Amino acid sequence: MGTPSELPGGRSAVTLPGAIAPATPHSPAVRGTRLLTVYVLFVALLTVSAIAIGLVGPLIWLQPASPDWRLLVLLGIAVVAMDTRATNLFGDSSISLSFVVAFAMGLVVGPGIAGAVSVIALSLAQPAYRKSWHKRVINSCVIPLSAMAGAGLFFAVTGGVAADHIIRFLPVILPAALVTYIGNSWLVAVAVAITTGENPIRVWREHYRWLAPHYAAHGFAAYAMAVAYLQLGLIGIGIFVLPVGMLWIALNQYASRARTGYEQLQSANQAIASREEQYRALAGRLQKANEALSHSEERFRSLVQNAPGFIAVLNADGTFQYLSPSLGSRTGLQWQNGAPADIRKLVSSHDLPQVDSVMQEVLANPLIEATLELRLNEPDGTWHDYIAIVKNLLDDASVGGIVVNAHDVTERKALENQLRHQAFHDPLTQLPNRALFLDRLTHALRVSERRPRELAVLFIDLDRFKVVNDSLGHAAGDALLIAAANRIVGAVGPGDTVARFGGDEFVILLEEVSSREEANEAAQRVLQSFMEPLNFDEHSAVVTASVGAAVAADPSIGPRELIRRADVALFRAKEEGRGRVVLFNDAVDASSIRRFELESALREAVEREQLRLEYQPEFDLRTGRVVGFEALVRWQHPTRGLLQPGDFIPMAEETGAISLIGQWVLSEACRQARLWRDRFPALGHFTIGVNLSAKEFLEPEIVWRVATALRESGLEASMLRIEVTESILLGDTPSARKLFHELKALGVEIAIDDFGTGYSSLNYLCRLPANVLKVDRSFVTDVDRDDRQASIVRAVVDVARALDMIVVAEGVERSEQADVLTTIGCATAQGYYFAHPLTTDAVECWLRDGVGDRVRALGSA
Repeated sequence: MGTPSELPGGRSAVTLPGAIAPATPHSPAVRGTRLLTVYVLFVALLTVSAIAIGLVGPLIWLQPASPDWRLLVLLGIAVVAMDTRATNLFGDSSISLSFVVAFAMGLVVGPGIAGAVSVIALSLAQPAYRKSWHKRVINSCVIPLSAMAGAGLFFAVTGGVAADHIIRFLPVILPAALVTYIGNSWLVAVAVAITTGENPIRVWREHYRWLAPHYAAHGFAAYAMAVAYLQLGLIGIGIFVLPVGMLWIALNQYASRARTGYEQLQSANQAIASREEQYRALAGRLQKANEALSHSEERFRSLVQNAPGFIAVLNADGTFQYLSPSLGSRTGLQWQNGAPADIRKLVSSHDLPQVDSVMQEVLANPLIEATLELRLNEPDGTWHDYIAIVKNLLDDASVGGIVVNAHDVTERKALENQLRHQAFHDPLTQLPNRALFLDRLTHALRVSERRPRELAVLFIDLDRFKVVNDSLGHAAGDALLIAAANRIVGAVGPGDTVARFGGDEFVILLEEVSSREEANEAAQRVLQSFMEPLNFDEHSAVVTASVGAAVAADPSIGPRELIRRADVALFRAKEEGRGRVVLFNDAVDASSIRRFELESALREAVEREQLRLEYQPEFDLRTGRVVGFEALVRWQHPTRGLLQPGDFIPMAEETGAISLIGQWVLSEACRQARLWRDRFPALGHFTIGVNLSAKEFLEPEIVWRVATALRESGLEASMLRIEVTESILLGDTPSARKLFHELKALGVEIAIDDFGTGYSSLNYLCRLPANVLKVDRSFVTDVDRDDRQASIVRAVVDVARALDMIVVAEGVERSEQADVLTTIGCATAQGYYFAHPLTTDAVECWLRDGVGDRVRALGSA
């Protein structure tokens, strides 16, 4: 017996006597192949085990002591020949007589030797017509395994074929043959089931159940061959060559004729099925054609009557031959006195000239189609917009009129108007937006070229709008913008254009101004309108505004330049303190240009190495030795000279350049501190303080920046002090606390700078891991003259001592201040009394001179 010849996929052909394997669909390749591989290996292992048991097991005494090798060679050749000459049946399976020889060999020489010879013979036969290793292995194992099972049963019952017990042992052949049948058919059924994905019981029942008689007949034939050998030797085996050959020829002829008949039957069935399908398709098409024909007129009538517009047929004079009822069907109303007789009775008076023109055109040119837009009065009295196509079919016998096919575009027109409004108006305030304002400003400037006049642009910005938006929410912010827009509109004339330019910025176009003073008066009226509280979203607040004004005495100035000038003036107004009006002039423009140039140069200051660091020492008031330095950044501007932090740090925070500057300061300070530690070991442990703005500190990557600066410089973390102002405590957000603890985890010190001038809170000091409090200079200025200031500093020192923090007094300028601070327990101080901020070279000079021994001498250095 054999196995499926297609594994997996495709149609399966089973090498099985009389078996026809089912046609199977394509099965999942990966899972099926893996399972089939396991199964094939299992069958091979089972076959090898059976051969071993047959050769060395308890049945070995039943086998001949020395089997005739000529017999084994002859029977092996017969197995090869019969397996390679298997007969194909119906293209689905093949029939092989190799089983008869294998079973007969088992009866003669015993299961073990017969199984080994059959496996070898079938393995030699497989490569000739099977490519897959699955097929080769399983076809080489199934026939020997089943033959060994049957022969083993026969030997176990009878002890082997005996010439004197031929008739008595004959009944044992039937159960032995059935054992081979059951083993063979089930092994193949499982292989087919794995390949096709079917249930193995169903496969066996449908395709292999009927093979039992065949196996019985083959078993008796094998027994006869074994008996003939015992009686006549090899000649007895040869006697079976002729009947087996005749059987093989008859089987091939039968298979050939059966295949021919089967193919003819299949062809006839296919032809009949195809003809029946053609008849059914033809009948279906005829039925559909009849249904379409019966419904076409009704459909056309329904489409005409329910069209979104209307269809009309007119006479040459414009009177109606036909008017579809769909006109007015949307409202469900009809004309009370019947439909008008003339189309002109429905058309608006504004569109009548166009209708008459189109009618004359189509009458004069019958081949053209004309399109017109018109408004029609419907039965409910409303006016609707239509687009109509008009064609002259007066010469068409089936129509005999002018056909008007009109489509209602009222909703589309409304949508277009809405989109046009949205494209040029702010969706929140409904004021004109930037695009519409630019268009009107451009038009006004062009008109002023033909008719000399002056016009002005006012640029308005709400002061501290972000505070309202952030504290009360965006909904309240939107309500505030709407209230502000209404307030601005009420402060200007009806001919002026008020637009929302974006965010909390508004612009006003004054087209009739006689002078700069009149423009200033208009701007002042806008400011005055904000003096009264604005009511918005259940809130009420006074919100001031800043206004920049620019007057265009020369119309060639251009709209964008005029807006720029107003924006520049607005910026100056906000710089000067907000809540005011600034008129653009050359001085304002020059200041703006200088600021722009300064901003541009600031972005390149780091790359061009224009930044410098100066260091102000911190001293221990008890010993006089230097305990640290505070790094202070300076900008060596190429034209403006040395700029202090107050001249550019606010601008850097506003423009975003503060991150780049802060990173440079951090890296440079750490590098310099590492050099001083190596060059001046007598200095001992000291700290280098680096100031971080609130914006820098709250950036998520600040911890990474600090860690990178320490790693690249090689400076110990304990020598770096990060100084932040106490304004950071105002938010007390989880993110700020997280950053404090992450910095502390690096090992750096954290100082609260300018303590006492901002949002001081002892509760926050308890929660945040700060090491140092730096008392602001405003509390040190009169500490030697004002007992209240001294008491405040003493209280700060006591609180710091309780929290295990160091206090550093800033701004010490007199010896008396230093004495009082020492008396009240302040351990560390800095200020001009000890030393001004010094360059790197200056610090190294007095470090070499032993500055720790003479503190006061540094004040005069």
